[in-house]
Amino acid sequence: MKTVSLIAFALMMTLSQGFAADPVNKECPIKGKAVDGSKAASVEVSFCCKKCKAAFDKDPIAGLVKFAKAKDGKCPVSGKDVDTAVKSTVSVAVCCNGCKGKLAKNPKKHLAGLKK
Repeated sequence: MKTVSLIAFALMMTLSQGFAADPVNKECPIKGKAVDGSKAASVEVSFCCKKCKAAFDKDPIAGLVKFAKAKDGKCPVSGKDVDTAVKSTVSVAVCCNGCKGKLAKNPKKHLAGLKK
C-alpha cells in the first residue's frame, strides 16, 4: 500500500510541475484590454539549463518578452541551444477566446509587447 501511495504522489508531483498557475499579466498582449484572468493561454518556454529557467521564473513577463525576440531553438536567457527537457509553462491572460487562439497559435508574435 505504501508503494502505491508513493507512486501516486510522485505522479501527482511530476504532472503538477510545468503546468501554469495564475496568469502573469493584467493586460491582453494582443488588444491591450484589461483581463480578468478567466481566459488564458499556456505558453511553454524551453531553456538551455536550470539556471536560465530559474532566472526566467523570477520575472516571467520580462522572460516572455525575451522569448518573443529569441530565435527558435535558442534559450531566451543565454541565447544557447535549448534542452527541451528544461522548460517552464506560463499562463498568459487574454481578453477573449479569439485572442486566446491567436496567442496559442503564434505566441512569439504577440508577446514582445507584454506588460506587467
